[in-house]
Amino acid sequence: MWRRAKAGPLRHHLTTAASAGRRVRRPPPPPIPTAPSFPASCSSPSRHNLGIFRGTVGAPCRNLSNQAGGGGEEGGECWSCGARGAFLSCGSCGSVQPVDPAIDYFQIFGLKREYNVKDNNLGGKYKDWQKKLHPDLVHTKSEKERGFAAEQSSLVIGAYRTLSRPLSRALYLLQLGGIHVDEEKTISDPELLMEMMEIREAVSDASDSETLEKIQSQIKRMLETWSDSFQEAFDKRDFDRAVEATQRIRYYERAMEETVKKL
Repeated sequence: MWRRAKAGPLRHHLTTAASAGRRVRRPPPPPIPTAPSFPASCSSPSRHNLGIFRGTVGAPCRNLSNQAGGGGEEGGECWSCGARGAFLSCGSCGSVQPVDPAIDYFQIFGLKREYNVKDNNLGGKYKDWQKKLHPDLVHTKSEKERGFAAEQSSLVIGAYRTLSRPLSRALYLLQLGGIHVDEEKTISDPELLMEMMEIREAVSDASDSETLEKIQSQIKRMLETWSDSFQEAFDKRDFDRAVEATQRIRYYERAMEETVKKL
């Protein structure tokens, strides 16, 4: 059963950590965070009436494969030696391949198309690909192959940035499934808005790194709660709930960014 995470425990800890014994100020509700828009040509019809996907998550605007990842085991024919299975680089001759628009971000890292990537060594796989694509390692190759390497390196960087963050990973999964999220939609949950105000006050009033770290710890727990909620909803194909979870994750990620800036 879907359960909303309650803000009460976090509000209590924030008040204790940063403003104990003082009356909490009540500024006006914060503005709803928005993200840059996709070009109009990137939108496509949705199977669910969930609005327009407006936020950029680093995903290319293109048709993507419906098959989950091979991470180098799947691919076409190498342009250089003709070997089958060429992916970002050929396993036989080592030649860097041109970007394949049918490859999704999960395939690049040999991952299943699912939300939980914590235990899949994403960072290690990212470094392995960059070792093969780094300009210093392909400088002796032809101009054609150096161009392929630059394009593939950019693709791998975008894929890593997208999959390594909870919000962008969730939005990308929804995008692959044809689910479109209106990131400009306002949230009228007074409890959530009040919690965001108190987080901002606590961060503003914090005078030492220890207090900020305590606030970060509380925000991280809320991020984990809503990340779990997204995964549960997505696995059950309850896309309305999944979209709702991404909206909450967005707020907590913004709150976490504010603490990082203060530190």
